Amino acid sequence: MAKDGIRAARAVRVEDVAREAGVSPITVSRTLSAPHKVKPETRERVTAAVEKTGYVVNSIASSLRSGRSTTVTVFVASLLNPHFAAAMQGALDAFEGSRYRLMFSQVGYIEGLKADITETIRPFSPAAVMFTGIPMRDEARDALRRLNVPVMELWSGADDPIDMVAGGSIEGGARLMGEHFVRQGYRHIAYAGQTHVPGGIGLAGFRKGIEAAGGTLGFVLPVEGTGTLSAGIVVLRQILRDYPQCDAIYFGSDLLAVGAQIAARERGVEMPGQLAMGGYGDLEFAQHLMPALTTVHVSDYETGRLAGVALRARLEGQPLAGPIIQVPMHLVVRDSTPAK
Repeated sequence: MAKDGIRAARAVRVEDVAREAGVSPITVSRTLSAPHKVKPETRERVTAAVEKTGYVVNSIASSLRSGRSTTVTVFVASLLNPHFAAAMQGALDAFEGSRYRLMFSQVGYIEGLKADITETIRPFSPAAVMFTGIPMRDEARDALRRLNVPVMELWSGADDPIDMVAGGSIEGGARLMGEHFVRQGYRHIAYAGQTHVPGGIGLAGFRKGIEAAGGTLGFVLPVEGTGTLSAGIVVLRQILRDYPQCDAIYFGSDLLAVGAQIAARERGVEMPGQLAMGGYGDLEFAQHLMPALTTVHVSDYETGRLAGVALRARLEGQPLAGPIIQVPMHLVVRDSTPAK
């Protein structure tokens, strides 16, 4: 129990800790926020007083008083998306051991990040903002700029990032897949995946790659949101119904391709003899499918880690090479797209 029944009567305040330690409240605050600036003996007295009184630092209240937050607000379209989840783990690992903590908010794909959502975090004075997989309206971008804090975008495809951007070129990776399909001899090509920004960048790149190689994109099936295995089953059935001559499909995620393979086997479709498939992400299982999946390789974890490293460096006053962090991606050709 805290001394003199302090904790039983009310929340312990910094003044209570100061009284117990025999120092000023300012010294207590300095010890807790910057212990390296305080003499060791003073630090020991304050630490002992904190333990005895049961004082708990209210980081939000401290941020509001000082204007120096330790919270990085992260907006994510969906944590069910394995690419985003891996990237967020990378970002978390980059901030491990620092004074900063990541606070996540899932906002969905369709509506995206609106200015009013952005404004809700202003009273908490975030130290920085990170977002991924989210359509970004102009008014929301302007609102983020008005926060006057470091902002990190992941895979946004923006030519003019708000502040910093990290990720591989979704459009460039998809373009490689489009060129590959045509060069392998496929002529009735379909795309199934997101058609909105940022996922829609993949569709644009895929179309450019097909056309550059002399082919034509014959069918597009929008699949907004998180591409799941179950969605892939439905997608394959719909493509075979609406575009029966299809001989190759590029899926916006490897999970969609897995579901499509299941549906194809159920219908007796020979793979890859009758139907070739390509995916995006090179998730761990892609090489173990039958047939092994041709896919665009990108390290989601490394993207998030590099984004976190850069954002942390900015917050800690360290220099950066530049605002754009390019993460390499490349096409991995496997058995699912043989030459015809």
